[in-house]
Order: sequence, then structure tokens, then C-alpha cells
Amino acid sequence: MRGIEAALYVLTEVSKGRFASESLRKVSDRMTEGDRILASSLVYAALRRQTLWKKVCENFLRFPFDSLSWCTRHALVIGAAGIIELRHFAPMVLVSALVDEIKKRGLEKEARIVNAVLHRVEERGKFIVDEMKKSSSFQDKALLGGIPLFVAYQWKDTWGQAETLKLINLFRIRPYASLRVLPKDHIPSLVKGLKQDHIYGWPSPLLECSVRTASFAFPPNLPGFNEGKVTVQSESSMLAGEMVTRLWKDGLILDMCAGRGIKTGQIATLLPHAKIEAWELSKGRCAAARRELKRLSISQRVIIRQGDSLSMSPQSTPNLVFLDAPCSGSGTWSRHPESRWALTKEKMEELVQLQKGLLRKAVDLVAPGGLILYSTCSLLRQENEQVIAEVLADNHNLIEMSLPLSGRHVRKGRPWGTYIWPLLPWLDGFYMMAILKRNQEV
Repeated sequence: MRGIEAALYVLTEVSKGRFASESLRKVSDRMTEGDRILASSLVYAALRRQTLWKKVCENFLRFPFDSLSWCTRHALVIGAAGIIELRHFAPMVLVSALVDEIKKRGLEKEARIVNAVLHRVEERGKFIVDEMKKSSSFQDKALLGGIPLFVAYQWKDTWGQAETLKLINLFRIRPYASLRVLPKDHIPSLVKGLKQDHIYGWPSPLLECSVRTASFAFPPNLPGFNEGKVTVQSESSMLAGEMVTRLWKDGLILDMCAGRGIKTGQIATLLPHAKIEAWELSKGRCAAARRELKRLSISQRVIIRQGDSLSMSPQSTPNLVFLDAPCSGSGTWSRHPESRWALTKEKMEELVQLQKGLLRKAVDLVAPGGLILYSTCSLLRQENEQVIAEVLADNHNLIEMSLPLSGRHVRKGRPWGTYIWPLLPWLDGFYMMAILKRNQEV
């Protein structure tokens, strides 16, 4: 499979709700190393600023962009992104290959449209983008940063325009892989092994159990991965898992939304004597969590149950509930750029209602005197402080606990909780708040 063909395939999969990274991995063994690099470069360049490339192409269309077939729309977005962003690829080679792919699908007329529009993009596209860079328009800044406009305005209401523009620029930082290494004495041999594979890695100054790389990572190829010593995980996610271990004193830990078990595995590894029960709604993610715990050789120490957290009951009363709630993922948009275009105002409202329901359930489940750690990988106040505010208003026996987090990557919530700012390629945007459930008589 050629890189350009693979890029079109991945964008099609993304339009069906799949992650770009997973779709790329699915076809990676059918490509040469050069084509893998090209496909990945085109896919992420296209997805990070999809609305910008669409706007550029619309300058050269006489009819609505969305009236074209999905395949042609993808070809135009990939073509515009490649022509304007990629420095080491001949534009006309890219155009010719995309036109050929559209012809293969029997869309002769649309192939001619792709050819004509992308030739104009090659002539005028960079000028259009440069003019937008000179603009003082907030809308243009959002387009250049690849942020949905309604999200940009929500950030502006929360953080102010100056801070929001800084945040938009942060989402243009290219993310790199960070690796959780447990036991941490494996770090020197991991760094040495990475170097032999021509990957530069070094111990993180932020976390004792983390290695930063200046690369992406294919997990099975990492030294120590198959033995359970190395896990690909962002440092923000590691900080959330580590926070659970700091808050735990005794009793059951309930992980209400375990996902694929990455943080569950981290917690269980760091707390070998803790009793942990983990819930997950998705059958596929539940199976992935079981595989993850088996890889870490800790599957006997964690009870994993599939089901709806809103209706389930733990086997015993938890002293600590970890609610890493389903969310927009807006803090991870640098790493998963496809997610930003799946978010709508309607989807946001559905997520907020779910988050409130899950947090109320956590309050009902946790023992008096116990703690809840609420977290999201979102930088949107609607999913964080506003969810907390409504639940606190309904439960006067709840109080916020301070979290032991500090550093330039930390922001105070308004007014509750703590944000991790995506200042570095290994940090995603994240939100956390610890809540103590007081005894009723207090």
C-alpha cells in the first residue's frame, strides 16, 4: 500500500469514529518505512487543521465543499495540508497521486476538480494562510490553530483572549511519546535499548517512573514492553494515576471508568497490596484492559467487570473512588486531532449529563470519610468545574481536598480543581479534583 492511499484510508476510518493511530497501525505492515512516514505525516497534518484546509480549498470551488463525495473531500484536505505544510515532498507528485486515487474510485469528474483545486492551492494556498496569520481576527486564530470555533469561544470566556490564544498555540506542539517504566530501575537499560534503535530517550524531570522520547513509539518494539516493564502513557495520565496512589490509605479502590486499563495497571503496580475493582462499559475496552493487566502480570490482583457504572454496585464499599470520566478529550487534541472534529455542542451536552450522573453515583458509593478523585482529559469548564459545582450544591457533606501538585504546568481551576496545562510534548491537558465525603454527623 502506498502512503497516499493509506492516508485516504485512514481519513475514511476516522470519519467512522476510529482513532487515526489505530487505523495507521492496521495497515502499517503493508507499507515500506518511507510510505509509513508519508502516510502518518499526511494524516496528522490534515487532521490537526482540517477546517483550515477546507477553507483554503473553498476559495477555489464554485459550489459547496460538502457537496463533494467523502473521498474527494478527504483528498482535497490531504492535498492542501501536504502542499502547504510538508517541506520535503514535491507538491505535484502529491496532486498526481491523489488524482489517480480518485479516478480508481470511478469519480472522473471529481478527479478533475481535485486536480484543478490543488493546482490553485499550490499557487495561492500559502499566501492565503500567510494573510490569515497577519489577521487580528479571533476566528482566524482558531482556524490556524485547528480549534473548533465554539470551543475557542468557550475557552475565551473562561481564560480570557490572551491566555486562550496561548493555549491554541500549544495545540500546535508536536506530541512525543512518554513511557511509564516500572520498576523504575529498568530506566537505564531502557534508555540504552532505545538508543540502539536510534530513538533518543531520557529520564523525565517530572516523574521518577517516566522516560521522555523525541519520537513516536510502536509499543511492542519497546525494550521491556512484552515483560510489562514499559507502557506508553502521557505524563498527565501518569500524574492522575500517581495521584490515586497518594490519596489511598486503605480499603477498596474503585476505578469507575477503566477504559483500556492503562491507569488501572499503573495504580495496581504501584499499590501491590491494594484491593482494586475496575468497571468498563465497552466490551472491547474491557477485553483490552484484561490483556493489559495480563501483560503486567497483575491480572489476579484486579477485579474487572463489564457494565454500566450508573447501575453497578461494587463487591464492597470503596474508600477511594477514581472517576476518570468520559469526556471530549479536548486536552489530548494534539495527540488525537481527529477527536476535535467529532465534538459538537449536542455531544458536549450529552457528555456533561453523563459526567454529572457518574459523579453523583460515585458520591453514593464511596464510604463516609472516603475520597473521590474526579478527572477528565478536558480543558473545558463545562466538563470540569461546572460538573463539580452542581454536584457539590446537591451534597453539603462534600468538600474539596487540595492536591499535591505544583509547577509551571499547573493551573488552578476556577474555582475548583487543578488543571495540567499542555506545555510540553509529553503533557496532555488534564483536570483533577479530589473530594472528601464527610461523615453525616460532621
